Amino acid sequence: MQTQEQISPKSNYDAVIVGGGSAGVAAAIACAREGLETLLLVRGSELGVNLSQDLVHSISGLYLISNDVVPHPANGGLALEFTERLLKTEAAMGPVRMNRVDVLLQQPRLFSLQCSRLCGKEKTLTVMLDSTLRAVWTDAGVIESVEIDAHPEPIRAAVFVDASCDAILSYLAGADYEETELRELQRPTYIFSIGGVAMDANDEPSRLLFSRKIVEGISNGSLDPQFAVAVMRPSCLPEEVRLNIDLESEGDHYSPLNPECLTRLQIQCCQLASQLETYLRATIPGFENCLVKGSPGQTMARDSRRVEGRYRLTEKDILDGVEFEDAVCRSAWPIELRDTVRGQKSHAPKKSKPCDIPLRALISKDFDNLLMAGRCISASHRAQGALRVIGTCLAVGQAAGLAAATIKRSPTGKILPGDEGVAAAPIREKILSDINR
Repeated sequence: MQTQEQISPKSNYDAVIVGGGSAGVAAAIACAREGLETLLLVRGSELGVNLSQDLVHSISGLYLISNDVVPHPANGGLALEFTERLLKTEAAMGPVRMNRVDVLLQQPRLFSLQCSRLCGKEKTLTVMLDSTLRAVWTDAGVIESVEIDAHPEPIRAAVFVDASCDAILSYLAGADYEETELRELQRPTYIFSIGGVAMDANDEPSRLLFSRKIVEGISNGSLDPQFAVAVMRPSCLPEEVRLNIDLESEGDHYSPLNPECLTRLQIQCCQLASQLETYLRATIPGFENCLVKGSPGQTMARDSRRVEGRYRLTEKDILDGVEFEDAVCRSAWPIELRDTVRGQKSHAPKKSKPCDIPLRALISKDFDNLLMAGRCISASHRAQGALRVIGTCLAVGQAAGLAAATIKRSPTGKILPGDEGVAAAPIREKILSDINR
């Protein structure tokens, strides 16, 4: 891997990936391992930004929903590779069973470090941090080049992957996309950690005591009403718990695409964390010496643009566990919706069957050389409530990277409509073969 401090970026690549979260990193690594000269453009200052900046402490979607004692991986490939590396380096622990789903507890900064180490092994991969996409140039249904603020000339490529959280590449290219209506937007979440805690967050009586005290604090005016859906979760570090707060979303004024709105939420959340720290110290045994240890660089927005592809995954697909001829990987997480003040609503697939993710949902219907990965793939609002989790994004990112290599090698420079099943077969084999043996 090369960074912008080491090189002057070229003006031509085989593949350009936009977005440095889990999906973008997986797509970039997959492209590079296929021998493509790959450029990964990252808006932030580190890789794995969706975990490190949002301070996400758990990785969901890595395992099948099951009552079995031993968890079963939903996907192999890079999702499994990341899991094994995190556990081997003690950057994560688990999996931990929560009802019928299994999650991996992890340290966000160490996940970012693993992203950097894996990218660093790829000689044909260039990473440019702090890079803002400025313009996208297209012609006759093909994206030709992009412009970024850190490079004076357009950067051309044979294929582009939009793995950004807000589908910025697709948006600037003029691709069709969906946005959720304000009244249905998922509520943003603020995640922070509290240290110095002499309480086991896995202990049911402790969690009930925490919830009861939160209700009391809201009732007597000691706590902001937004703490009504606050949840205490375990951490993989000793004497530490993490707190999740689903926010009010500022009513009709909230937008995950509005920087001013997100800034106001961030300031408000810092005040909420301080208020809760003071209250917990005074009211709950085990929290007498607690201290806010880690705060995220931003609130976690769950909703944004979703690009229209050749196929649109629906809520029914997820719940029915639909199989597709052009499947490239699998979604194995319930549909989670946090669009009201009453907290999370979860809808598990029938018979706990995973849903195939088709290649067509990763290919833009408007541009033959534009692929999507992460939460901006082609899906309905409710389906995206299952697809957006990190474990699934790692698998989808790898699939998009492998599809990019297929497009690059194709004489036509595209995967023709109707040929997705043939193109998907080797991609699916690479992602699922190591768990199907």
